[in-house]
Amino acid sequence: MSKRLLLANTLQTFGVLRLVESLPSAPGIVVVNHHRIGNATTTRFDRGVYSATTEMLDEQISLLKRRMPIVAGEELESLVTGKRPLTRTFGVLTFDDGYLDNYTNAFPVLKHHDVPAIFFPVIQYAGTSTVTWWDEIAYLVRNSQTGKASVSTPAPLKLELGRDRELAILQMLRHFKRPDNQKQQSFLQQLRESTGCAAPDPGRRFLNWNEAREMVKAGMEFGSHTCSHTILSQQTEDEQRWELKQSKATLEQELNVRIHSIAYPVGSVTAFTRATQAYARDTGYTIGFSFQGGWNRAGHLTPMCMERLSPSTAHSLFRMQINGHTQNFAH
Repeated sequence: MSKRLLLANTLQTFGVLRLVESLPSAPGIVVVNHHRIGNATTTRFDRGVYSATTEMLDEQISLLKRRMPIVAGEELESLVTGKRPLTRTFGVLTFDDGYLDNYTNAFPVLKHHDVPAIFFPVIQYAGTSTVTWWDEIAYLVRNSQTGKASVSTPAPLKLELGRDRELAILQMLRHFKRPDNQKQQSFLQQLRESTGCAAPDPGRRFLNWNEAREMVKAGMEFGSHTCSHTILSQQTEDEQRWELKQSKATLEQELNVRIHSIAYPVGSVTAFTRATQAYARDTGYTIGFSFQGGWNRAGHLTPMCMERLSPSTAHSLFRMQINGHTQNFAH
């Protein structure tokens, strides 16, 4: 058990977390971001994109509902743009990539709690069995037939693989995400050759447009995650503008709703730039989401770079995580 989890369990046992939760919340917006909902241990692909089981998601939403209003759509936009004052903490739930389990696992939990969420599907993945670059990297490293994994793009990286390969997967993913990686397909081909294996066809993995329309009718919101999930900082200005414009147009055509938010793929400090934010604003987006931090403090909001946090899987840790932000202890 980690020291952080031990501390969270102790604070929960002695009622400290409950005491903190009884205090008025600080004005701001806390954004909780998910990717896949389900059991990570059963996947052949990237386990890191599983952020909760359905049971964990249910517990998280129950906690958030007790602490704060959960908002999306025009209500969120009015808070972010300053049209409505932030007098307390508001919560936002987002889901990236558009995996099928967002529809089969997350959507029923959201409906049960009668709360909205924002889903960010990748246009080219909708309704397909696509094995994404992060899932393929995880599969190849985990199933290497050579006991090795190496690439020369954008710089040489050679890994000797033991029985536990999760650390090696993280190292290879970080290498792929480097801003100077301009040859993504070459990277993947080199990795296939060095590991001596190929990813299988897993069947449909992403929600389709009919499912997305059903979610919209039930009160869910959708935003852009680009057309191809490219890392925008690796692309030229024209390529970035095309990704932003075409994904927005496709979503609006398919769903017949206004699209005003973008979640930058990967979302780290090196995955997009200030220029990316300007391109998004020029395209008509009013909110942009990163994937770092999580607490957006009143008076310090950056509409085109809203912070999001990845939820802790242990409930006591999640409670401590949310308390730290809603009471402004994190700053």
